[in-house]
Amino acid sequence: MTDRVDPRPPDGSHNDFPGTADNVVQARQILGGVHFHTGRPAPATAPRQLPPRPTHFTGRTAELARLESLLAASDAHDPATLPITALVGAPGVGKTALAVHWAHVVGDRFPDGHLYLNLQGYDASPPLSPHQALENLLVSLGVSPGSILPELDARAALYRHMVSGRRLIIFLDNVRSAAQLRPLLPGTSRSLMLVTSRSQLSGLVVREGAQRIAIGPLRPQDATDLMRSILGRERVDAEPVASAKLARHCVHLPLALRIAAERAAVHPFSPIEALASELESGSQRLDVLTTFDDDETTAVREVFSWSYRELSPTAARTFRLLGLVPGPEISVLAAAALTKLPPDQAARVLGGLAGLHLLEVAGQDRYRFHDLLRDYARERVSEESEQDRSDALRRLLSWYLFTAEDAAAALDVRRGPTAFDRTTSDRPAPALTINFPSRTAAMNWCETEFANLLAACRQAAEMGEDVVAWQLPIALRSFFQLRRPTTDWVTASETAVAAARRLGDRQAEAITLRSLGAALSYRGAYEESLQRNREALAASRELGQDEGWCLNSIGDCLVSLGRFSEAIDQLDQALIAAERNGDASLAAHSLENIAPAYRGLGRYDEAIDALERSLAMFRGLGRAYGEALVLDKLADTYLSLRRFDEAVHFASKALPLHEDLGNRLSEAATLRILARAFKSNGRAAEARDHWLRALVILEDLGHPEGIDVRAELLAP
Repeated sequence: MTDRVDPRPPDGSHNDFPGTADNVVQARQILGGVHFHTGRPAPATAPRQLPPRPTHFTGRTAELARLESLLAASDAHDPATLPITALVGAPGVGKTALAVHWAHVVGDRFPDGHLYLNLQGYDASPPLSPHQALENLLVSLGVSPGSILPELDARAALYRHMVSGRRLIIFLDNVRSAAQLRPLLPGTSRSLMLVTSRSQLSGLVVREGAQRIAIGPLRPQDATDLMRSILGRERVDAEPVASAKLARHCVHLPLALRIAAERAAVHPFSPIEALASELESGSQRLDVLTTFDDDETTAVREVFSWSYRELSPTAARTFRLLGLVPGPEISVLAAAALTKLPPDQAARVLGGLAGLHLLEVAGQDRYRFHDLLRDYARERVSEESEQDRSDALRRLLSWYLFTAEDAAAALDVRRGPTAFDRTTSDRPAPALTINFPSRTAAMNWCETEFANLLAACRQAAEMGEDVVAWQLPIALRSFFQLRRPTTDWVTASETAVAAARRLGDRQAEAITLRSLGAALSYRGAYEESLQRNREALAASRELGQDEGWCLNSIGDCLVSLGRFSEAIDQLDQALIAAERNGDASLAAHSLENIAPAYRGLGRYDEAIDALERSLAMFRGLGRAYGEALVLDKLADTYLSLRRFDEAVHFASKALPLHEDLGNRLSEAATLRILARAFKSNGRAAEARDHWLRALVILEDLGHPEGIDVRAELLAP
């Protein structure tokens, strides 16, 4: 056997880090601080978020040529400078269709992916704040929502880091102002920033050098070509004067032209001249089109009314009621709840409305309005009585509430009893109920409906439906806790507290205050969280209700603040309450929380005893989520005692539970415990393997603890 040569220098220093690393420091002596900045986590696949390529796209030759020349100039002259191209113009003029079409044309030149985000500048919902937009973009780039810091500057810095050096299309649609957009601009990048807006975005042009392309109505010839693509050349060319008049009355707007052509298509024996004359006689104005003169706005509204008047009574009523929807999209089941139609009939009606271009397809069984048509639907909904409008919205909000509560039950991470009773009379019909077969299905529903659920929380508060306004955020707590522990949770919880106080319902106030406390704790605002939990405790005592869960939350906050003796006092009282009420779940969580306080005071035997009791309780309750957390804490406690075999034993039991639950962040934490235990036990290769597995997960999630794992790998 050939003798191996020890590559290490005689002074004992060496680099034992395998493979490649973004940040490596090797030195005998370091004075001052060392800061590790982890490399950018790469998503498993490049994002491909462009909307579908628009059908019947016609014209825009000059605009497409300008877009191409701007991209070519940027690549040729300064590829490190971010090209910002803003397509601006009136609503319905086709800005988004042009941007989507061109993005598909050049998409292959951007191998790192395509990001798309609607900033809702003029939607029914409030515009996305830079905070919200950055969170959405970071999640699309592979960053775990739980690792995104709440501060705007921190989010913007991480976003700039994530896109630096990449060649992406970053398409931000429906921008309200330069102020909304500015925090979303990368620093230097090989990416293309594509923006659409009704605003002229003059500040962006002046300060950031954006290239602005004003999009106007189609040229007359292009408008005729669009009608030909829908109606056929033979029919349009048979009536050239009438076709030109019809296009002129549609203001040559692509949206209005499509609707008018579809109207003509469903009346194949009616002359185009008759349709053009009917449009010419319209007498109302669509106020939203303030950039056009009265005659033209009259025509656009009349185009919409054409399609509306041709609808069946059921379809017309559905169209009107959709104008009440608070969120940006609606599913078939939600629309069925809103309209009180059977789901299969609701699906047919929505599909029919989309076929007439009165709705847009947003995904499988999901639809949305163009903003002009939403405004038109809101005008027409006045034809419904006030009682009918209120009843429809209550049905929709109730559906969101009950479905969110069913999803929470499937997620199965709730702490404490069910927060509110759901009566049979309030429950939506069985045909509208979603039976979630797994935690993953429940999580996916919450993710898909997230913007709608937040909008429903706001809508419930605005219309005085305060019971829903406090219960819906509580139903969403499990989802917030697992996937969205950021500012949205705090905002929704504050809405819930305000609704409970308007109702004068002290019990609801106690429940919502404790949820707000949890939201603040997940953000690291422990002092404020402690205050809200103490307010919840005061409300519970005032009502003469059991205070165990409030005491548990207070104790958990005190542990996070390092106030271990105070924490033990509060958690002991929570345990007394749990025993008094026979509440095994409260007892298990209180024991789980008290153990780190004991460990912080060096009382290891008491910590282990508390965790073993908690573990037995969670197993008795069949709560794998709690069981896995306790096993981790047992492993960490034994690691602190340098009892490495026990640490490996408990962490090895926790790992498959986290994997089965899909709790990847906790999985990474367990791998790190195992790595430290293996290293301390002289099993360096196994330690390195577990650290690297943890690093893959954390970088895949974009979690900042990846920096700590790199440091652990580099430690001697």
